Amino acid sequence: TPEKEYITRVINLGTWDEWQLLKKSADREQILDAVIRPLPGQWTKRGKAFAECVFSVKVPDFALISYA
Repeated sequence: TPEKEYITRVINLGTWDEWQLLKKSADREQILDAVIRPLPGQWTKRGKAFAECVFSVKVPDFALISYA
């Protein structure tokens, strides 16, 4: 979904301003849904680690970008 793509992009690459906008535009359940049930192949290693730390959940490995 477009919302999930936006949330994923902000977690992976977002600036502080984008994080503030995300906080205003998406509720916690939407953000957690994007983290717990991620789009496959859309997450960077740093984004995955950051989301796991911030939200105290495990992001599935299939979410990681594959360059192979």
